[in-house]
Amino acid sequence: AKAGPLTEAILMGNLAIRSYNYRVPTPDDPNSRYKLPGRTKLYWDSDNMRVTNVEIANQFVSRAYRNGW
Repeated sequence: AKAGPLTEAILMGNLAIRSYNYRVPTPDDPNSRYKLPGRTKLYWDSDNMRVTNVEIANQFVSRAYRNGW
């Protein structure tokens, strides 16, 4: 009963670390070359298994497998 939420909290920390330095190019802003959207608090929806406020962090939640696997 305690292992599930503990594991989820640890994986959420990994998700925060991976999304922290994720850069998105900003061609419309001449003063800045990149945006860093992951540098904010992440809100986790455990029922739907996704981050609700930073969409780019959701790419690290699951893996896309090759065909046949």
